Amino acid sequence: MENTATLRQWFDRVDSDKTGSITAAQLKNAFSVGNLEFSISIVQQMIRMYDFDRNGTMSFEGILLFF
Repeated sequence: MENTATLRQWFDRVDSDKTGSITAAQLKNAFSVGNLEFSISIVQQMIRMYDFDRNGTMSFEGILLFF
């Protein structure tokens, strides 16, 4: 599961406040580092698709499904 380890490292960098989940703003920022520009509303929609506890953030498990 090399890809899982790589995703975990990425997730931990994006989760800058170390809460165990990432916000739409954090995800938008991460995308922009890779020259992917999305509006905040689009990123919020992405998060909602994998926000299993409906708290407005995405956990690592959601990221695994996303990617």
